[in-house]
Order: sequence, then C-alpha cells, then structure tokens
Amino acid sequence: MNTFKKKINPLLIIFYGLIMGAVNKIPGVSGGIVPIIFGFYEKLIFSFSRLDVNSLIILRNEGLKSFNKHINGKFLSLLLLGIIISFFSTSLIIGYFLVNYYAQTLGFFSGMIIFSITIILKKISKIDIFNIIFIISGFIIGIMFFLISPGKEITNPLFVLFCGIVSVSGMVLPGLSGSMILLSLGNYKLLLIDSVNALYYSILRIVMGYGIENLDSENKNLIFLLAVFAFGSIIGLVLFSKALKHLIIKYNNMIMSSLVGFVVGSLGSVWPWKSENFDDNIGSLFLKSTNSFYYYPNNLNIENITILASILTGIFIVSIIEKTNVKH
Repeated sequence: MNTFKKKINPLLIIFYGLIMGAVNKIPGVSGGIVPIIFGFYEKLIFSFSRLDVNSLIILRNEGLKSFNKHINGKFLSLLLLGIIISFFSTSLIIGYFLVNYYAQTLGFFSGMIIFSITIILKKISKIDIFNIIFIISGFIIGIMFFLISPGKEITNPLFVLFCGIVSVSGMVLPGLSGSMILLSLGNYKLLLIDSVNALYYSILRIVMGYGIENLDSENKNLIFLLAVFAFGSIIGLVLFSKALKHLIIKYNNMIMSSLVGFVVGSLGSVWPWKSENFDDNIGSLFLKSTNSFYYYPNNLNIENITILASILTGIFIVSIIEKTNVKH
C-alpha cells in the first residue's frame, strides 16, 4: 500500500530543501527544525525509513518505478535538489548575513524556532507528568551540545564511520545539530571543511586534466575519510528514521515531548545576545559556555531594537506558514 498519495508541488519541495540547506549554515542549528516548521516532519521520517534492504529487493524485482514509489523518491529527490542548490546559493546569502548582521540573523532564526515550539506542542494530545519528564530530558540533552567543549580530532576510519552515523541525527531530530555533534567529537574541521575542500579541489584538478594519479596522499586520505563519513551518514539516516517511525506511531506524545525539550535546549545556539568578552554595561549575564557569555540586554539601542524586530519577523513568518499548512 502506498502511504504517499498526496500530490506534491515540486517547486514547494525544492523551496523546503533550499531552506534546510540554508538553516544548516547556522552554527548549532538543526536542519531537522525545518520539516517541523513547514509541516512535513512525519512525511520525511517515513520516507527515509523506507530506504532499507526491502527497498533494494523491490528495485531488483520490480524495477526503478516501483522502487521510486516505495521510498517516495520524487519527494526525497526534490528535497535533496533544493539542499544542493542551497549549498551553492542560499547558504552563501545566509553566510553573508551571518558575517555582516550576525546578531540580527540569529534573532530571526530564534523567532522561527520559538514559534516552532508551539507547533510541536500541538502534536501532543495531552500533557502529563511523563511528558513533562521527557521535555526536561530533551532540554538537558539539547543544552549539553552547545555547552560541551570541542573534542580532539581523530582520523581512525571506524571513528569517522561512527561520526557519520551519529551526526546525521541532526536531520531527523529537531534541536540536535549535526555540526555541533561533530564539534564535540572533534572531527568538525576534518569532515566538514578539510575533506570537503579536498574533494572540491581534487575534482577541479581532474577536470583541468591533471588526472587522479597526480593527487597527493593527503588529499586521497581526506577523500577516503569523507566517503566513510558519507557511508556512515546513510547508515545513521536509515537507522534513526526507522526507529523514529515506530516510536512516532506507538509513542507519539513521548517523541514530541522530547522534541520540545531538544528545541528549547537548542535555542542557546542561536541566542543573539552573546559576547566573547562580557561587560556589565551591555546587559545581565545568565549563562557562560566554553567561549561565550550569554546575556539579557539592559537597554534598547538601535542594535537591540533591530534584533527584537528580527525575532518578531521570524515568529510572524512561521505563524503565517503554519496557518497556511493548517488551511490546506
């Protein structure tokens, strides 16, 4: 039986991918928050969960068309296309705003995340003591990831495989950032910067006619580690999505309560009022992480007004999106 009968708008799905790719550019922000905001979280999890051995059997016995229908391939392909396009375009725009309007950009995403909490809460049929415990547990886990100190780099292929398996959870667990997980494991720079750069420049050299044999051993090793990381990410994506699919069906309130905690805990990653050097004149200190001071502003200067306006804009945009989703 096909569970993906609803007709999809290709341009809309590509747009979702663009936003997911852009949000992943924000340090510490989970791309998994986007499906919650736009109302396709369960659909994404269920689609990913069908990427398994059974789907390969369908591909072999019934062909590509049946395989594509089984895994909701059109939806996943369009979403991936949007993410890839975003990597070369939208994320660069977000990068520009992060460099030039850092606090305002974080404020905008804070507003989006704040309102997304109310969306998740609506998915909980009742609030009882058990759900409150899961909310608190999710909050503790979420806040730990941006307070934890960066680990040391480890290039062992088995550890890199493990990094791929656990870091991909950021795509399916709103509030958990894959980049922050890699940072805490010590392999953020190795796998998301050095290895990606090595692949890019290697492809460029091959296109220019230098040949694979001319690549140095360091670049070959980085590309190998990137391949191992990618393989681990695929494994993690299938495992996490399958587990979440069954948990959402059987324990929806528990999962949604935990997600509320994750998302609230992750707000620290996009809190716009933070500084490397704290001064009492700028506000009231309430939290200190490894290398940042988090504070409440004590005056409404131009910068703080623009940050507040950015937060309200983020809230307003997500509220409009949610009303549109509910209407349709």
